[in-house]
Amino acid sequence: MVERTEYEISMHMRSGIPVIEIAGNLNKAALNLLDSMIGKLASAGHYHIILNLQKALAVNTAVISNLRRTAESIAKHYGAIDVVGEASQFSQLLRFKDLARVFRFCTSENEAVRRIKRLARLPEPDEPALQARIKELK
Repeated sequence: MVERTEYEISMHMRSGIPVIEIAGNLNKAALNLLDSMIGKLASAGHYHIILNLQKALAVNTAVISNLRRTAESIAKHYGAIDVVGEASQFSQLLRFKDLARVFRFCTSENEAVRRIKRLARLPEPDEPALQARIKELK
């Protein structure tokens, strides 16, 4: 049996907040790239980042734990990584109090933007100002 290592990571801006969207299988190379991207965004002054995992396969504690150190460094700057996904994806993750302290979990990008900007209502959807796409197919 051949392990499928296909993934896609894209980035766009949503109301001035970087959104990283992941689709497919998250392997070690994808996690390293994701960690690097988040680190570079933080170095550029983006301390609020939305990580959309709705299209990712096999979201578990190992996936999120690998990003923990980067998330903790962002938290030192009073920022946060808002993880967007389905409630079923988070059922396992929410059992771990350590992860819930470092990451904030949302069910939509709109909810994450509202939380970051402390808006009373959901923001209007806007068009991405910047897009970047990285793919690995093997």
